[in-house]
Parts: sequence; C-alpha cells; structure tokens
Amino acid sequence: MARTIDTDLFEEIAEERVRTLGSKVDIQAMQVVFNLVRLANKITTDLEATVHRPAGWSWPGFRLLFTVWIMGPLEPSQIAHLAGVSRAAISSVLNTLERNGLISRTRAANDGRAITVMLTTEGEQRVVRAFLAQNDKESNWTAELSSSEQETLIFLLRKLLRHHS
Repeated sequence: MARTIDTDLFEEIAEERVRTLGSKVDIQAMQVVFNLVRLANKITTDLEATVHRPAGWSWPGFRLLFTVWIMGPLEPSQIAHLAGVSRAAISSVLNTLERNGLISRTRAANDGRAITVMLTTEGEQRVVRAFLAQNDKESNWTAELSSSEQETLIFLLRKLLRHHS
C-alpha cells in the first residue's frame, strides 16, 4: 500500500538520508537546490499545462518564441544560448513552430549556411497573448512574497546565475 507523503516530509526524509553520507555533505546547499528545482518544476508544469499547451506549443517552444520576440531576429545558436535550451533541441522546436506558421527562417545573403529566425505576424500576436496569460500566473505564484521579498529573491537568484554563467 502506497503512503502519501507531503513535500515538507519528503524534504525532511531527503535531508535525513543525505546526512548519513557524513560531514562531506553540504546540507544547506542541498536544501537550496532541492527546493529551487522542485519550485521550478512546479511552475513550469503549471505554465505549460494552463498557458502553453492550450496555446499549441511546449514550454521550450514558448521560450524560443519569447526570446525572438524580445530580441528580434536571431540565429538558432543565439536563441539556444539566451533561452537556455540546447542547440540540439532548437532544431526540432523550430521545425514545429515553422510548420505552425509562428516563425520563419531565412538564409543570410553573405553566408548561405547562416539562418536567421524571426516571428511571423501571427507568432508575435500569439506570443504576446501567451505572455500576458503567463504573467497572470507569475503574479499568482509570487503573491505570497512582499515586494521587498521579491526584490531580495531576484537579487539572490541573479547572483547565483552570474556566478555560474
């Protein structure tokens, strides 16, 4: 018979288990990353299920569209870097988005191998609508934190991201 374990108990059990590995384990670092990953996964799952799949694309598809919307036409390698997805994953996502009429790809005149990705008019309209829906969800996810707490969290997350860029 399976027992139901809430997430707080899961973290407590995980902490107890890793403590058995001895003093070389950094429990606090484990707790930070453990909770960041769990939170990121929950937010991603929520956004994908309630905003992005209904819009006709995946989470990686939205990140690609959003990146091109923010930056304008880009090469696939630039999109991969800025969107935080692998270069290998970009091709498949681009194929799907192009097939759905959301992006177009053009070859550079001076280098036939270089490809530039841009949003179509429909792609731009749809990514804006999706972002607005996502932003409502983002507000809901962060409503538990005061403005000051949100600023502190933003600062700390950026600090970690810069250190590991």
